[in-house]
Amino acid sequence: MELTEIRVIKEDDRGIILDCGKSSFISRKKGSVSANHKHVDPETVYLVKGKIELTIEDETKIVEAPMMFRTESNEYHKLVALTDIDLVIDRENE
Repeated sequence: MELTEIRVIKEDDRGIILDCGKSSFISRKKGSVSANHKHVDPETVYLVKGKIELTIEDETKIVEAPMMFRTESNEYHKLVALTDIDLVIDRENE
């Protein structure tokens, strides 16, 4: 049996991001803000636990797990954790 520890990409007071190969697992605490940016690569986000306020471009919605959404290249997006949340993010071209 071979076991390999999962690499921590980043950990701060908001939570943790784990390197899961092509995907990243992100755990965030209630009240934290994630993203609040745009980037070149499109991504697919899987909200697997919790509830968020999601903004994509100029539209904002309350979203509850389990739910999936996609952001396109250079599309502004922001997540506000309304509860503790868990996300899996797949970025194209990584």
